[in-house]
Amino acid sequence: MAGTKHFTRMHYHVSRGLREIVAPRQTMPNKEWEEIKRSFGEKCAYCGQVASKENRGIVADHVIPATEFGEFVKGNIVPACQTCNDSRGNKCWREFIITKQGSGLADRIAKIEQHLEANPYTAPTPETVLSAQELKKYSQLLEQWDDINAKAKELYNSKHNS
Repeated sequence: MAGTKHFTRMHYHVSRGLREIVAPRQTMPNKEWEEIKRSFGEKCAYCGQVASKENRGIVADHVIPATEFGEFVKGNIVPACQTCNDSRGNKCWREFIITKQGSGLADRIAKIEQHLEANPYTAPTPETVLSAQELKKYSQLLEQWDDINAKAKELYNSKHNS
């Protein structure tokens, strides 16, 4: 479907916004973020590279993805170059880091494990955070959004694919 990449992006952002009902902590004090980066030697936790033009810099990566209710907290954030952040997507960090190979792989894995053990974190779920009534409303919102998104795509396609 040509031209629907905006629908995919819109769906992602609205869905992620709705997830913040369950997992609201999506900001971190800059001091904490700087501390995390320093603890990883200002390098990407996955490939071990420093920030560069090629990898588009070091950004915060959710170990448990935001799409799975992972929050922006010390125990769920590691530094990643933008290239690794983009290519990892929703893959498990352990599966992803093995694809990076290269020297120091065992050390990078150990560093992430050490960081996670020092900062225990469990992502919330709708069932653990919301009451039965709130869970019902939340589920309805998700269904309504999926319906609106499908109708928008349908209208787009009828207008542009005729």
